[in-house]
Amino acid sequence: MLYLDKKILLQLCAVMAMLSLFSCKPDPETFAIHTPIYPGSGENVTFSLKKIDGNVENVKLYETVQAINASGAVTGTSATVLLQEWNNPGFPIQFVKSGGYASNRIVNYRFEVYGNDKHYTHDIKFATRPYPVSNQPAPVYIVGDINNVLNLVFIPDTDMNINTFYNAVKVDIDEVFHGEDYIRRFRNSYNFFINPFTGHAHDYDTETRDHEIPSNWDQLSFAQGKVILHNRDIRDFAEPDKLLFSAEHYVKGTLLHESGHNFYRLADEYGGGVHWQESELPNNWSSLSACQSAAAGRGMSSADAHQMGTSGWYKLCPASCVMESSGTAMHPYERPCRDRILYSILHRAGGE
Repeated sequence: MLYLDKKILLQLCAVMAMLSLFSCKPDPETFAIHTPIYPGSGENVTFSLKKIDGNVENVKLYETVQAINASGAVTGTSATVLLQEWNNPGFPIQFVKSGGYASNRIVNYRFEVYGNDKHYTHDIKFATRPYPVSNQPAPVYIVGDINNVLNLVFIPDTDMNINTFYNAVKVDIDEVFHGEDYIRRFRNSYNFFINPFTGHAHDYDTETRDHEIPSNWDQLSFAQGKVILHNRDIRDFAEPDKLLFSAEHYVKGTLLHESGHNFYRLADEYGGGVHWQESELPNNWSSLSACQSAAAGRGMSSADAHQMGTSGWYKLCPASCVMESSGTAMHPYERPCRDRILYSILHRAGGE
Protein backbone atom coordinates (compact mmCIF):
# COMPACT_ATOMS: atom_id res chain seq x y z
CA MET A 1 0.00 0.00 0.00
CA LEU A 2 1.24 3.48 -0.85
CA TYR A 3 1.46 5.93 2.07
CA LEU A 4 1.70 9.66 1.38
CA ASP A 5 3.27 12.31 3.57
CA LYS A 6 0.49 14.39 5.12
CA LYS A 7 1.71 17.63 3.55
CA ILE A 8 1.85 16.02 0.12
CA LEU A 9 -1.65 14.65 0.62
CA LEU A 10 -2.95 18.09 1.50
CA GLN A 11 -1.33 19.56 -1.59
CA LEU A 12 -2.91 16.85 -3.74
CA CYS A 13 -6.27 17.55 -2.15
CA ALA A 14 -5.82 21.21 -2.92
CA VAL A 15 -5.05 20.51 -6.57
CA MET A 16 -8.00 18.13 -6.87
CA ALA A 17 -10.33 20.62 -5.22
CA MET A 18 -9.24 23.39 -7.55
CA LEU A 19 -9.66 21.18 -10.60
CA SER A 20 -13.02 19.69 -9.63
CA LEU A 21 -14.87 21.76 -7.07
CA PHE A 22 -14.12 25.19 -8.38
CA SER A 23 -14.06 24.63 -12.09
CA CYS A 24 -17.66 23.37 -11.73
CA LYS A 25 -18.96 25.21 -8.71
CA PRO A 26 -22.43 24.29 -7.44
CA ASP A 27 -25.34 25.80 -9.30
CA PRO A 28 -27.34 27.52 -7.88
CA GLU A 29 -25.24 29.53 -5.44
CA THR A 30 -26.96 31.34 -2.55
CA PHE A 31 -26.06 32.90 0.80
CA ALA A 32 -28.10 33.27 3.98
CA ILE A 33 -28.01 35.89 6.72
CA HIS A 34 -30.21 37.01 9.61
CA THR A 35 -30.86 40.51 10.94
CA PRO A 36 -30.18 41.57 13.66
CA ILE A 37 -27.14 39.33 13.84
CA TYR A 38 -27.47 39.16 17.65
CA PRO A 39 -31.16 39.85 18.43
CA GLY A 40 -32.50 40.76 21.82
CA SER A 41 -35.44 38.98 23.44
CA GLY A 42 -38.67 39.64 21.55
CA GLU A 43 -36.94 41.53 18.71
CA ASN A 44 -38.17 40.84 15.18
CA VAL A 45 -35.71 38.71 13.19
CA THR A 46 -35.47 38.79 9.40
CA PHE A 47 -34.06 35.75 7.59
CA SER A 48 -32.69 36.54 4.13
CA LEU A 49 -31.42 34.47 1.24
CA LYS A 50 -29.65 36.11 -1.69
CA LYS A 51 -28.72 34.49 -4.96
CA ILE A 52 -25.30 34.78 -6.54
CA ASP A 53 -25.93 32.56 -9.55
CA GLY A 54 -28.03 29.76 -10.97
CA ASN A 55 -31.64 28.72 -11.32
CA VAL A 56 -33.51 28.26 -8.02
CA GLU A 57 -36.79 26.37 -8.27
CA ASN A 58 -37.77 25.87 -4.64
CA VAL A 59 -36.69 27.10 -1.21
CA LYS A 60 -37.86 25.97 2.23
CA LEU A 61 -37.06 27.70 5.53
CA TYR A 62 -37.10 25.70 8.80
CA GLU A 63 -36.33 26.57 12.40
CA THR A 64 -35.45 24.67 15.58
CA VAL A 65 -35.08 26.50 18.91
CA GLN A 66 -33.10 25.34 21.93
CA ALA A 67 -33.22 26.72 25.47
CA ILE A 68 -29.83 26.92 27.22
CA ASN A 69 -28.75 27.62 30.78
CA ALA A 70 -25.84 29.56 32.30
CA SER A 71 -23.42 26.70 31.62
CA GLY A 72 -24.46 26.47 27.98
CA ALA A 73 -26.25 23.15 28.42
CA VAL A 74 -29.39 22.57 26.38
CA THR A 75 -32.47 22.35 28.62
CA GLY A 76 -35.10 21.96 25.90
CA THR A 77 -35.45 21.65 22.13
CA SER A 78 -38.47 22.56 20.04
CA ALA A 79 -39.81 20.59 17.13
CA THR A 80 -38.46 21.57 13.72
CA VAL A 81 -40.97 23.92 12.09
CA LEU A 82 -41.40 24.86 8.43
CA LEU A 83 -41.64 28.66 8.44
CA GLN A 84 -42.20 29.25 4.74
CA GLU A 85 -41.78 27.74 1.28
CA TRP A 86 -41.16 29.57 -2.00
CA ASN A 87 -41.58 28.19 -5.54
CA ASN A 88 -39.65 29.81 -8.40
CA PRO A 89 -38.84 32.72 -6.09
CA GLY A 90 -37.54 36.17 -6.85
CA PHE A 91 -34.52 37.31 -4.86
CA PRO A 92 -33.63 38.28 -2.24
CA ILE A 93 -35.98 36.06 -0.25
CA GLN A 94 -36.98 37.34 3.17
CA PHE A 95 -39.03 36.04 6.07
CA VAL A 96 -39.75 38.10 9.20
CA LYS A 97 -40.11 36.26 12.50
CA SER A 98 -42.44 38.65 14.29
CA GLY A 99 -41.67 38.87 17.98
CA GLY A 100 -38.43 36.97 17.49
CA TYR A 101 -37.28 34.66 20.26
CA ALA A 102 -37.01 34.62 24.04
CA SER A 103 -33.75 35.13 25.91
CA ASN A 104 -31.39 32.20 26.60
CA ARG A 105 -32.05 30.62 23.22
CA ILE A 106 -30.02 29.11 20.40
CA VAL A 107 -31.87 29.35 17.10
CA ASN A 108 -31.03 26.95 14.29
CA TYR A 109 -32.49 27.97 10.94
CA ARG A 110 -32.14 26.04 7.71
CA PHE A 111 -32.71 27.14 4.14
CA GLU A 112 -33.13 24.18 1.80
CA VAL A 113 -32.41 25.17 -1.79
CA TYR A 114 -33.42 23.20 -4.90
CA GLY A 115 -32.55 23.93 -8.52
CA ASN A 116 -31.05 22.35 -11.63
CA ASP A 117 -31.32 18.89 -10.03
CA LYS A 118 -29.22 20.10 -7.10
CA HIS A 119 -30.14 20.29 -3.44
CA TYR A 120 -28.17 21.81 -0.61
CA THR A 121 -28.81 23.54 2.69
CA HIS A 122 -27.70 26.52 4.75
CA ASP A 123 -27.68 25.43 8.43
CA ILE A 124 -26.96 28.39 10.69
CA LYS A 125 -27.14 28.87 14.45
CA PHE A 126 -27.21 32.05 16.52
CA ALA A 127 -27.77 33.04 20.13
CA THR A 128 -30.25 35.59 21.44
CA ARG A 129 -29.04 38.49 23.54
CA PRO A 130 -27.81 38.47 26.24
CA TYR A 131 -25.89 35.21 25.94
CA PRO A 132 -26.25 33.53 29.36
CA VAL A 133 -22.84 31.82 29.49
CA SER A 134 -20.62 34.09 31.57
CA ASN A 135 -17.39 35.43 30.03
CA GLN A 136 -17.93 33.52 26.77
CA PRO A 137 -18.31 35.07 23.31
CA ALA A 138 -21.80 34.70 21.89
CA PRO A 139 -22.22 32.54 18.78
CA VAL A 140 -23.92 34.72 16.17
CA TYR A 141 -23.32 32.84 12.88
CA ILE A 142 -22.31 29.21 13.36
CA VAL A 143 -22.06 26.73 10.49
CA GLY A 144 -19.69 24.03 11.74
CA ASP A 145 -17.76 22.36 14.54
CA ILE A 146 -15.37 24.91 16.10
CA ASN A 147 -12.61 22.31 15.93
CA ASN A 148 -12.87 21.92 12.16
CA VAL A 149 -13.62 25.39 10.84
CA LEU A 150 -12.06 28.85 11.18
CA ASN A 151 -13.48 30.89 14.06
CA LEU A 152 -13.52 34.68 14.23
CA VAL A 153 -14.46 36.68 17.35
CA PHE A 154 -15.57 40.28 16.86
CA ILE A 155 -14.51 42.48 19.80
CA PRO A 156 -16.07 45.95 20.27
CA ASP A 157 -13.60 48.77 20.83
CA THR A 158 -14.19 51.14 23.71
CA ASP A 159 -14.91 53.84 21.09
CA MET A 160 -17.79 51.89 19.50
CA ASN A 161 -21.50 52.44 20.03
CA ILE A 162 -22.73 48.92 20.74
CA ASN A 163 -25.66 49.04 18.30
CA THR A 164 -23.33 50.32 15.57
CA PHE A 165 -21.01 47.45 16.43
CA TYR A 166 -23.75 44.81 16.16
CA ASN A 167 -24.81 46.13 12.77
CA ALA A 168 -21.18 46.27 11.59
CA VAL A 169 -20.70 42.60 12.47
CA LYS A 170 -23.69 41.66 10.31
CA VAL A 171 -22.40 43.76 7.41
CA ASP A 172 -18.88 42.34 7.68
CA ILE A 173 -20.10 38.74 7.64
CA ASP A 174 -22.45 39.38 4.74
CA GLU A 175 -20.40 41.75 2.59
CA VAL A 176 -16.79 40.76 3.37
CA PHE A 177 -16.72 37.02 4.06
CA HIS A 178 -19.70 36.39 1.77
CA GLY A 179 -18.62 39.11 -0.61
CA GLU A 180 -15.06 38.24 -1.69
CA ASP A 181 -15.35 35.95 -4.70
CA TYR A 182 -13.03 33.18 -3.52
CA ILE A 183 -13.55 32.83 0.22
CA ARG A 184 -17.33 32.87 -0.11
CA ARG A 185 -17.03 29.49 -1.82
CA PHE A 186 -16.12 28.13 1.62
CA ARG A 187 -19.30 29.29 3.32
CA ASN A 188 -19.26 26.27 5.65
CA SER A 189 -15.73 27.02 6.87
CA TYR A 190 -16.24 30.11 9.06
CA ASN A 191 -17.95 30.62 12.42
CA PHE A 192 -18.49 34.10 13.88
CA PHE A 193 -18.83 35.22 17.50
CA ILE A 194 -19.43 38.49 19.36
CA ASN A 195 -17.45 39.19 22.51
CA PRO A 196 -19.26 40.65 25.55
CA PHE A 197 -16.21 42.67 26.66
CA THR A 198 -14.33 45.48 24.93
CA GLY A 199 -10.77 45.81 23.73
CA HIS A 200 -8.96 48.85 22.38
CA ALA A 201 -7.08 49.12 19.08
CA HIS A 202 -3.83 51.09 18.86
CA ASP A 203 -2.45 53.09 15.96
CA TYR A 204 0.54 51.36 14.35
CA ASP A 205 2.29 54.68 13.62
CA THR A 206 1.70 56.71 16.78
CA GLU A 207 0.93 54.31 19.67
CA THR A 208 2.27 51.17 21.33
CA ARG A 209 2.07 48.27 18.86
CA ASP A 210 0.18 46.17 21.35
CA HIS A 211 -3.62 46.20 21.21
CA GLU A 212 -5.47 46.24 24.54
CA ILE A 213 -7.16 42.87 24.96
CA PRO A 214 -10.56 42.23 26.60
CA SER A 215 -10.80 40.97 30.18
CA ASN A 216 -11.99 37.51 29.05
CA TRP A 217 -9.04 37.01 26.70
CA ASP A 218 -8.33 33.49 27.94
CA GLN A 219 -11.82 32.44 26.82
CA LEU A 220 -11.01 33.36 23.20
CA SER A 221 -8.15 30.92 22.70
CA PHE A 222 -10.29 28.63 20.53
CA ALA A 223 -10.48 31.26 17.76
CA GLN A 224 -8.04 31.50 14.86
CA GLY A 225 -8.89 35.19 14.53
CA LYS A 226 -9.89 37.98 16.90
CA VAL A 227 -10.67 41.43 15.50
CA ILE A 228 -11.18 44.66 17.42
CA LEU A 229 -13.70 46.70 15.43
CA HIS A 230 -13.27 50.39 16.09
CA ASN A 231 -14.56 53.76 14.91
CA ARG A 232 -11.55 56.10 14.89
CA ASP A 233 -9.34 56.48 11.82
CA ILE A 234 -6.00 54.78 12.59
CA ARG A 235 -3.45 52.58 10.86
CA ASP A 236 -4.47 49.03 11.66
CA PHE A 237 -2.19 46.07 12.21
CA ALA A 238 -2.14 42.41 13.21
CA GLU A 239 -0.38 40.72 16.11
CA PRO A 240 0.24 37.20 14.74
CA ASP A 241 1.34 35.75 18.09
CA LYS A 242 -2.06 36.68 19.54
CA LEU A 243 -4.07 35.94 16.38
CA LEU A 244 -5.42 39.46 16.93
CA PHE A 245 -5.93 42.35 14.53
CA SER A 246 -7.86 45.58 14.25
CA ALA A 247 -10.06 47.20 11.61
CA GLU A 248 -12.33 50.20 11.27
CA HIS A 249 -15.86 48.81 11.25
CA TYR A 250 -16.59 50.63 7.97
CA VAL A 251 -13.41 49.64 6.05
CA LYS A 252 -13.99 46.27 4.40
CA GLY A 253 -10.66 45.98 2.59
CA THR A 254 -8.71 46.32 5.83
CA LEU A 255 -10.74 43.59 7.51
CA LEU A 256 -10.11 41.27 4.57
CA HIS A 257 -6.38 42.09 4.45
CA GLU A 258 -5.75 41.70 8.18
CA SER A 259 -7.80 38.49 8.42
CA GLY A 260 -5.55 37.11 5.68
CA HIS A 261 -2.61 37.30 8.09
CA ASN A 262 -4.43 35.49 10.90
CA PHE A 263 -6.44 32.85 9.10
CA TYR A 264 -4.06 31.81 6.33
CA ARG A 265 -0.60 33.12 7.32
CA LEU A 266 -0.49 35.36 4.26
CA ALA A 267 2.34 37.91 4.28
CA ASP A 268 2.09 41.51 3.11
CA GLU A 269 2.59 42.20 -0.59
CA TYR A 270 3.80 45.80 -0.47
CA GLY A 271 7.36 47.04 -0.02
CA GLY A 272 7.07 48.45 3.48
CA GLY A 273 5.15 45.51 4.90
CA VAL A 274 6.05 42.44 6.95
CA HIS A 275 7.48 39.62 4.84
CA TRP A 276 8.21 35.95 5.39
CA GLN A 277 8.16 32.75 3.33
CA GLU A 278 5.83 29.97 4.46
CA SER A 279 7.13 26.43 4.02
CA GLU A 280 3.96 25.42 2.15
CA LEU A 281 2.37 27.47 -0.64
CA PRO A 282 3.81 30.88 0.31
CA ASN A 283 2.75 34.21 -1.16
CA ASN A 284 6.20 35.80 -0.44
CA TRP A 285 9.61 34.52 -1.55
CA SER A 286 13.02 35.52 -0.22
CA SER A 287 14.70 35.43 -3.65
CA LEU A 288 13.76 36.14 -7.25
CA SER A 289 14.88 32.70 -8.39
CA ALA A 290 12.69 30.94 -5.81
CA CYS A 291 9.71 33.05 -6.82
CA GLN A 292 10.29 32.32 -10.51
CA SER A 293 10.66 28.60 -9.83
CA ALA A 294 7.33 28.52 -8.00
CA ALA A 295 5.43 30.34 -10.73
CA ALA A 296 4.47 27.40 -12.94
CA GLY A 297 3.01 25.46 -10.02
CA ARG A 298 0.84 28.43 -9.18
CA GLY A 299 -0.60 28.79 -12.67
CA MET A 300 1.66 31.73 -13.54
CA SER A 301 4.89 32.41 -15.44
CA SER A 302 8.35 33.42 -14.29
CA ALA A 303 7.68 36.86 -15.78
CA ASP A 304 5.06 37.41 -13.07
CA ALA A 305 7.74 37.33 -10.35
CA HIS A 306 8.67 40.80 -9.12
CA GLN A 307 10.17 42.51 -6.11
CA MET A 308 8.00 44.35 -3.63
CA GLY A 309 9.53 47.83 -3.68
CA THR A 310 13.15 47.56 -2.54
CA SER A 311 12.36 45.03 0.21
CA GLY A 312 14.44 42.16 -1.18
CA TRP A 313 11.25 40.05 -1.12
CA TYR A 314 9.35 38.80 -4.16
CA LYS A 315 5.78 37.89 -5.11
CA LEU A 316 3.65 36.62 -7.99
CA CYS A 317 0.35 38.32 -7.22
CA PRO A 318 -0.57 41.41 -9.26
CA ALA A 319 -1.18 44.75 -7.56
CA SER A 320 -4.91 44.02 -7.43
CA CYS A 321 -4.47 41.43 -4.63
CA VAL A 322 -5.94 42.34 -1.26
CA MET A 323 -2.63 41.51 0.47
CA GLU A 324 -1.13 44.55 -1.28
CA SER A 325 -4.15 46.78 -0.85
CA SER A 326 -6.35 47.56 2.12
CA GLY A 327 -8.70 50.42 2.91
CA THR A 328 -12.28 51.01 1.85
CA ALA A 329 -12.13 49.09 -1.43
CA MET A 330 -12.32 45.30 -1.19
CA HIS A 331 -9.85 43.81 -3.67
CA PRO A 332 -9.91 40.07 -4.45
CA TYR A 333 -7.39 37.46 -3.39
CA GLU A 334 -5.25 36.47 -6.38
CA ARG A 335 -4.10 32.96 -7.33
CA PRO A 336 -1.03 32.49 -5.06
CA CYS A 337 -3.06 33.70 -2.05
CA ARG A 338 -5.98 31.50 -3.05
CA ASP A 339 -3.72 28.45 -3.04
CA ARG A 340 -2.60 29.29 0.48
CA ILE A 341 -6.21 29.87 1.60
CA LEU A 342 -7.32 26.49 0.29
CA TYR A 343 -4.34 24.78 1.92
CA SER A 344 -5.18 26.43 5.28
CA ILE A 345 -8.84 25.48 5.13
CA LEU A 346 -8.00 21.87 4.27
CA HIS A 347 -5.60 21.77 7.22
CA ARG A 348 -8.32 23.12 9.51
CA ALA A 349 -10.92 20.70 8.15
CA GLY A 350 -8.66 17.91 9.37
CA GLY A 351 -9.01 19.21 12.92
CA GLU A 352 -5.67 21.02 13.18
